[in-house]
Amino acid sequence: MLAHSLSHSQLMRESTERVQRALHGGNPDEQGLVQSILRHPDAWTQWASSHSDLMRRLAACKLPGEQTTALMQVTFRLLHGKALFQYLRHSEVSGAGRAQVLAHFRPGSSYAHAVVTEHHAYLRRACSFLCTRYVGSEVVEDPAYLDPLQRYEELYAEYFALYCASLVGSPDTDADSQRALLPLLKHELDECRRAILDPDRSQEWLRQEMQMRTPTGDTQRLRTLATRRRPDGSA
Repeated sequence: MLAHSLSHSQLMRESTERVQRALHGGNPDEQGLVQSILRHPDAWTQWASSHSDLMRRLAACKLPGEQTTALMQVTFRLLHGKALFQYLRHSEVSGAGRAQVLAHFRPGSSYAHAVVTEHHAYLRRACSFLCTRYVGSEVVEDPAYLDPLQRYEELYAEYFALYCASLVGSPDTDADSQRALLPLLKHELDECRRAILDPDRSQEWLRQEMQMRTPTGDTQRLRTLATRRRPDGSA
């Protein structure tokens, strides 16, 4: 952990260097993300401006511990913010179901406008997430940015996919089982988030998670559920 807080110029320098490494590195997803932003000068300008604003708010935290917590909170918000487009890109939902999901999260927008707007927002948030995760793990050297955050990202993707599935509905699923599962996943997310923000709890929580996730041959996670409760930003 750093003994001092990072300035705005330091945060931006580390972020820019991380973007450059993504552009020239061997990870095709990261490379494609950065190339998509660089392909359009306006998109790069918008990202640089929005990311600079995020880093300026972090730099205003003068105590290292305060800044580290704020950095993780920003990382959470970016992770949540990019979830919708990731879901649309990776799920098998299409046609009316896809339009229904977009209408839920972007009411009042046409389908075409919602897709374009969400894609642009995804690019900015995903690129900033790449940077904040790097700053947290490699610059601040906070271990929470490794296994705990990866587990949270997996849980949130599962939770978000199940929530979106509930908007579309599926006649071949058990409604009672669906309704029971979403609150359980929300509880898991809350527990994971608390562990990440409290380093003293994180190792014990991870140990318990590994035990719970060990296959027994008798149980498996249900795949979908139905509920109308909207996911909040803290999940």
